[in-house]
Amino acid sequence: MQKMNNRNELGLLAVFEAVAETRSITRAAERLALSQPAVSHALNRLRDRIGDPLFLRGKGKDGLVPTPRAVAMIGPVREILRSADAIFADGSYNPLVDPRTFRLAASEYSIATLVPRLIPMLRNYAPKAVLEVMPFGGTTLGDLETGSVDCSFWGSVAPPPPWQTQSLFREQLIGVVAETHPLADKARRGAVSLDDYLAYPHIVVSMKEPGRSQIDVALEEIGRTRNVTVSTHSFSANIASLLASDLISSLPSRLVSNAHDRGLVRFELPLAVPCFAYCLVWHKRTDVDPAMIWFRSLIGELAKETAVDPVALLFEQSQKPPAV
Repeated sequence: MQKMNNRNELGLLAVFEAVAETRSITRAAERLALSQPAVSHALNRLRDRIGDPLFLRGKGKDGLVPTPRAVAMIGPVREILRSADAIFADGSYNPLVDPRTFRLAASEYSIATLVPRLIPMLRNYAPKAVLEVMPFGGTTLGDLETGSVDCSFWGSVAPPPPWQTQSLFREQLIGVVAETHPLADKARRGAVSLDDYLAYPHIVVSMKEPGRSQIDVALEEIGRTRNVTVSTHSFSANIASLLASDLISSLPSRLVSNAHDRGLVRFELPLAVPCFAYCLVWHKRTDVDPAMIWFRSLIGELAKETAVDPVALLFEQSQKPPAV
């Protein structure tokens, strides 16, 4: 293994990151605006410096598969390159002409309600930008820290520093049943009582984050429980499961704002369940990144449009007070 001159090898790390993310010499060359031989030569130099093949040819459509050493390098290399980007940035970002990849973590709820609105805004204001929507989960905070994710939508209690937060809007849970459900008529009339709500089985989304459902906490406070017979990790699966069953679901209002079009009837929960804040979260090291400041402001503008859900507001105004 050759001795590495660390100060002169930043370009090799950029090639490594591009190959690691694309799993292809060809696509890495396109991303870096280099020729394929140039990328291959740089990767071979880095292999010699590290003393490891780094990437091996996979089977079928797997492309290049990273070795364990390469996997261990991905996070640190990204951090080095992001730090270098911040050092060499000229302190400005022009979304109309500057290319930039924005990596946003989003849950199924965000993908269904916010991302479809964000995409046309980004295409309009930053035509050269690339949006990568990453899965939200247990590794999201770590991904924010390493830089593999720039920011994340967040629907639970906001994490403490060094993660930063921006409130977007408040969301509420509402009840949903199929149009053929025995409670459908009462739901249309806003007459679902707590006994009605608890008389039928429930389907819920099981989150991996700690903490119990707000509904179960509210029921416990009044000495009641519900019968949860189905638990999944998918809102869309739960909504589909309602259509031919006697199940009840309690979902975020924006997720089922067009409930009638889906063959569902929505109703106000017959117990006091507080609204919850929906936020944007990022690591403090991107606070002064001009492109990220702009991107977060774009999401802030999107949030203003959704701060009051018109359908939810109309629904609230047309319903009677909860019958506990």
